[in-house]
Amino acid sequence: MKKIPVKPLDVLVIFLCAALTLLITASVYDSGASSLMVTIEGPDKTWVFPLEAEELVTVTGVMGVTLVELHAGKAAIVSSPCSGQTCVAAGGLYKDGQWAACLPNRVFLLVEGKGTDAVDAAAW
Repeated sequence: MKKIPVKPLDVLVIFLCAALTLLITASVYDSGASSLMVTIEGPDKTWVFPLEAEELVTVTGVMGVTLVELHAGKAAIVSSPCSGQTCVAAGGLYKDGQWAACLPNRVFLLVEGKGTDAVDAAAW
C-alpha cells in the first residue's frame, strides 16, 4: 500500500473546514435572548414584538385602554381599567413562558421563544 504524503495546504483546508463547521454549529444552536418574542393579544388585534423592543402599546379592551410597555428587555402591563390591578402587579416579564393577563379587559401578554432552560429559583 502506497502512503500519500500530507502537504501543508491539505492541513490548511482541513483546518478551515473544521472552523467553518464550528461557526455554523454555533449560529444554529445559539440561544441568545434576542430570540424571545412578546405576544400581546387584545379583543380585536394581536401584536408580536422582540423582547428587546422599546414600545408602549395601547390595547383597547372591552372595559377601556390597557397600556403594555416593553422596556429594558422586559414586558409589563403598566395600567389597566380593571379593579383588581393583578395584571399590573405581575411586573416585568422576561423569561420564556411567563405571562400576564387582564381578564376583565380581555388582554393577554406572553413571552415565548428560544430562551434559557435555567431553573427558576422561585420554584425551590
